[in-house]
This record gives sequence, structure tokens and C-alpha cells, in this order.
Amino acid sequence: MGLAKADTDNGLAAKAADVSARSSSDSESLQKEIQELRRTSQYRSLFLSRLAHELRTPLTSILGFSEIMLSQEKLSGAQRGFCQRIQSSAQQLQASLNQLSDLARLEAGQAQLSSEEISIAETIADVLPALARGAEKKRLKLELAPSDELPLLTSDAGRVRQALYNVFAYAIYRSPERSTIAIRVETATDGLAILVRDTGDRFQDPSRIGIIGPDDNSGTGELGLAIARQCLELLGGTLSARNLDEGAELRIHFPIRPGS
Repeated sequence: MGLAKADTDNGLAAKAADVSARSSSDSESLQKEIQELRRTSQYRSLFLSRLAHELRTPLTSILGFSEIMLSQEKLSGAQRGFCQRIQSSAQQLQASLNQLSDLARLEAGQAQLSSEEISIAETIADVLPALARGAEKKRLKLELAPSDELPLLTSDAGRVRQALYNVFAYAIYRSPERSTIAIRVETATDGLAILVRDTGDRFQDPSRIGIIGPDDNSGTGELGLAIARQCLELLGGTLSARNLDEGAELRIHFPIRPGS
């Protein structure tokens, strides 16, 4: 019995040592994977930043010369149309580069935050006119529902404005022509919620809204939404989505103040 007990104890000790060794090995492997992911993320942010920087100079020349060409009175109708296409394409590329640059800064943790009191109603009123041209091209109607008196936010005004602009722009990007985008602001238990409803296609996976994966064929709209999500997370807010019977709804949430 004594020998049997000793063998059992030795076996248990050996198994415990084996489990401990494997746990240590798994922990080291996990740490290596985390370090590799961080390194990959840093390289990705650096690449995005340099790409945006390198392409911005020649793009500025294209925009400048296209503007000069369009100012000429002797252009034929066809020539003017070609110049306008060049300018429009360059402006789209410039918007994408700006989005990439913003995304790289946010991912690298280089965003600086300020803190001030903000009226969300006034901020939305400032943002909507900047989107009017894009809405007019698709003959969209932007409807802002009246709201009761809302509390002021304590947050970074620039990031709040950027998040709102990008979400509204995404709603315009995905909406069919001659449709309506309804915007409503309401108080939440711990902050303010901005609800943006459109009649675009339903989301395949609402839980991944604003998250760009390696296999996504992302355009300017998706990049803008990813930046909006990053901005909101930086501010302590959230971005979520849900499908409706017709279209979908984006929900922006801001805390009244950081950490609340």
C-alpha cells in the first residue's frame, strides 16, 4: 500500500509538473503572439501614414492644375467634362487619403483630446450643411427631428464633430437616391444617443459595424465609419447598428462626461 501510494503521489506530481510546464509554455506563446500583433499593428499604422503622406503631394498638384484648367473659358464642353471628372476623382482620392491618415493616427494612439462643454444640437446643426452637397447629388432628404432640451456634453468638440460627420456621411453613402435619412437625438440613462435611420440595404452583421477586417473591400464610406467608431471609443462612447423592416439604424452614444 505504501509503495502504491508513493507511485500515485509521484504520478500526480509528474502530471502537475507537466500541466505547469504546458501552462508556462502556453503563456509564453500567448505573450509572443500579443507582441507580434502589436508589431503588426504598428507597421500597419506606419504604412498608412506614409502612404497618405507620399500620395498627398502629387494629388495636390492634380487638384491645382485641374482647377486652373477649369478656369479657362476656351474649353469645349467635352474638355470641361473631362477636367471635372479628373477633379472629382482627385477629390474622392483626397478624402480617402485623409481618412487613412486619421485612422493611422487613431490606431497609433497619437490622438490628443481636449475637454469642453458642447451642445450636441448646435454641433449637428453645424455638421449637416457640410453634407448638403453629397445629399443633393443623390436627391436625399436629411430630416432632423426636434428634441427636448438636452444636457451639455463635456468632451472633445473636434472628435465629436468628426464622429457625427462620418456617421452621417456613411448614411448618405449607403442610401438609395431620392430617399430620406431621419436623425433623432434623445437622452439615454448615462448620456445622449443620436439615432440615424436610412432605407439602405440591411447590414449583414450589425455587430461588426465600423470594424474593417483584412478581407473587406472597404471604400471611403466604410473607412469613415471605422474612424467614427475609433473616435467614439476614444471619447468613451459607442457605435452600434440594427436592421429594421426597411433599411437600418445607426446609434451613436456619447457619455455626458468622460468616464461617466
